[in-house]
Amino acid sequence: MGNKEVVYPYIPNSVPEIKAEMLKAVGAKDEMELYEEIPENLKLKRALNLPEPILDEYSIKCHVENILAKK
Repeated sequence: MGNKEVVYPYIPNSVPEIKAEMLKAVGAKDEMELYEEIPENLKLKRALNLPEPILDEYSIKCHVENILAKK
């Protein structure tokens, strides 16, 4: 066998039906319920200074390639 490149597609799980199905699978009513078990003293109490999200696969690929090209 050759060294075949493995490609993992970017699959956003923001489609409401998919989110609902995933939450149902874990028995949660909403996303925030997943964080309820984290003790309050471990939760960050301020907003993070993050860049705008990259919402499509092509842009993510370009972004990562640009980062890797800098090394």
